Amino acid sequence: MDKPTETNRALIAKAFDGLAEGDPTDFIPLFDETIEWRVMGSSAWSKHAQGLEAVTRDLVGPLFARFAGPYLTTPQLIIADGDHVAVQAKGDAVSHEGDRYDNDYCFVFTMRDGKIVKVAEYMDTILADRALGTGD
Repeated sequence: MDKPTETNRALIAKAFDGLAEGDPTDFIPLFDETIEWRVMGSSAWSKHAQGLEAVTRDLVGPLFARFAGPYLTTPQLIIADGDHVAVQAKGDAVSHEGDRYDNDYCFVFTMRDGKIVKVAEYMDTILADRALGTGD
């Protein structure tokens, strides 16, 4: 495997090791200032945010505000090819209302110079709407 592939895979794998324990310490610093995050689908949680401030304000903040405790995301498969890293993962969380939010994900990350510049997130959007509401 080439150097960028292995480097990017290692960065994302380390970040997800932390996320599996509810620790985003190695994940958040990977976000580039220009990060673009798109949650696919047609749910209330399907959004497009451009820039670190918008991603934090419009996606990460509202999502984590819905959880009663830690949000765990455990990787099941990580595949890397150059500047792209795909992660199949399983979520584990409970909403403030006591609803389980154990979503299945596929994240496709685009990396540049060791930073995440683009994310395409695929998930069960019906579960997101049912367990988390509208996100407002």
